[in-house]
Amino acid sequence: MYRYYKLPLNRMKSFINYSGKIGNNFLLVQGPGGNTSMKENNHILIKKSGFLLSDSSTKNIFKKINFENISKFYNGKNPNNKKFHPELSIEAPLHVLLNSKYVFHYHSIASIVVSSIYNKKELNSLLLSNNILPINYIRPGIELAQEIILKNNKHNFSLFFLYNHGFIIEENNVSILYKKIFEIESLFSKLINYKKLRNLSSGLVNLNLTNNKIENPFPKIDYKKFNGKYLFPDHSVFFPNFFTDVKNKNELIYYDKDYFYFNKRLTETELTYFKTLLAIYALVNDKEIVNFIKKDKGLKLRNSNDEKLRIEASK
Repeated sequence: MYRYYKLPLNRMKSFINYSGKIGNNFLLVQGPGGNTSMKENNHILIKKSGFLLSDSSTKNIFKKINFENISKFYNGKNPNNKKFHPELSIEAPLHVLLNSKYVFHYHSIASIVVSSIYNKKELNSLLLSNNILPINYIRPGIELAQEIILKNNKHNFSLFFLYNHGFIIEENNVSILYKKIFEIESLFSKLINYKKLRNLSSGLVNLNLTNNKIENPFPKIDYKKFNGKYLFPDHSVFFPNFFTDVKNKNELIYYDKDYFYFNKRLTETELTYFKTLLAIYALVNDKEIVNFIKKDKGLKLRNSNDEKLRIEASK
């Protein structure tokens, strides 16, 4: 499998190994979310859109591209947010424009929770004191990459906190990068009940869908309080339907104190993001959601050509 990429074996193994590790950690990556890259010998290896990081070591999920060509493309004028190659994610510019050998972008649930419930002024102060650059929500794509580069000019940080999106780390040593991921998670554990989040996530992973319904594990939560608010991009892309307690054939989901009911069988990806939302809602039920992606922006993202391709690939 490594021969397919035709790059130095030792570095390839390390990169693929760590990519797979974060892909198999539900607290860091859910479904087809997240992407990693490695620059080597005037080439860049980037995860292809719609593929799973958890499959890093078993499938050819990365695209090998001439770095000079893709760098010229994303450093030039690109007014229509076009992609260099159709197999690449819209987040490919992040990996090209950041200079380090390795770039890991992942959707830490803890980072999403923290960004949703904390006042930005207070949180930004904490992040900057830990050499982490906070970035307000911008739709994934070239604009987000350019904003990171622009804001980082006066800091030269390697850690980037994306509000209502996730986290990015760039490093020249992949083992150091992997260690930093958990140092960041440790920082978040001072802001939220991380042990509860871990327990919620591990419990919900085994929640089963039977006859298009799932047991409601938190019957006391008023899920409607979260309606109209997308907490992260893939929320709007893979599970855009809000929870209602009134049965409606035009809605994907409704619930009562015993069950969640679905008007169709969920795909594995939809089920994964449903469980992600349950974990977040259970953790922040007594908190106010102060930062989120507005409904119109979320639906616009979902209806973009790139996200439609990801949705099709996930079925």
